[in-house]
Amino acid sequence: MTQFLLLSLGGLRIGAIYALAAIGLVVIHKATKAVNFAHGAFIMLGAYGGFLGVERWGLPYWQVYVIVPVGVGLLAAIFEYLVLRRMRTADAFSLVIVTVFAGTLGSEAIRIVFESETLAVAPVLSGRPIILGPLILTLETIWIIAGAILCGLAGIYVFSRAGMGRAMRAMSANIRGAQLCGYSVDVVYAQAWFLGGLLAGLAGLFAAPRLGVSPELAIATIVPAFVAAIIGGFDSLKGAVLGGLILGLLETYTAAFLPPAFKNAFTFLLLLVVLLFMPDGLFPERKARRV
Repeated sequence: MTQFLLLSLGGLRIGAIYALAAIGLVVIHKATKAVNFAHGAFIMLGAYGGFLGVERWGLPYWQVYVIVPVGVGLLAAIFEYLVLRRMRTADAFSLVIVTVFAGTLGSEAIRIVFESETLAVAPVLSGRPIILGPLILTLETIWIIAGAILCGLAGIYVFSRAGMGRAMRAMSANIRGAQLCGYSVDVVYAQAWFLGGLLAGLAGLFAAPRLGVSPELAIATIVPAFVAAIIGGFDSLKGAVLGGLILGLLETYTAAFLPPAFKNAFTFLLLLVVLLFMPDGLFPERKARRV
């Protein structure tokens, strides 16, 4: 039983990071209908920003958690302005290809700048762990689980309740109707990419101490983020949270009880089952009926 609880904590820790990454994907897709395969590169940039801020420049973590996500969000908005805005009339496949190659370009550029393969980042919180009977709960585990989920919920609140989110929801429901209401497509799309990039930067910061900082982090996070988003329902923000947590738990359990080769196989098997039998995901968002 103790082993199961320890594994569950580990699964929730990585699952919270997956959930935060998946929310950023879903926000961009809901607002702009774009599928962002460069999302992993933005997560990677957040991790490298954390490394530079903490390890190279000696900034306190609270400043890093403010500066880095905003910087990654601005980079995402600039990418939308310089590249995707000029391809807005292109077909969906062309947009996907552009984001794929942009993510690859970002990863390779980082590989050139940072010669070291994997860089370490100190944990945010250190100190005596909390002992609850047979469980040893580190402060870093608490921070990652609680912090990543709270940041994800904050992103959901912005999209669902804030004024900026109202514009994104209107654009998602009906672009022409949103324009007639006075919303600018250019402004709303830039805001959506900024919010998605900000969440990606946060995911990178939470992932850096746990997974290390390397160009491979882009692939290591984009695949689970997509799987979590699809499991939860690609248009469901709450589903992204639950999908990320479920995926993190399942990956941890399979890695503990099955041979290592089964870890990724089981993840993609779950994805295949969901797509075959529940294509809208396990937690689809209720769609409003249009008249």
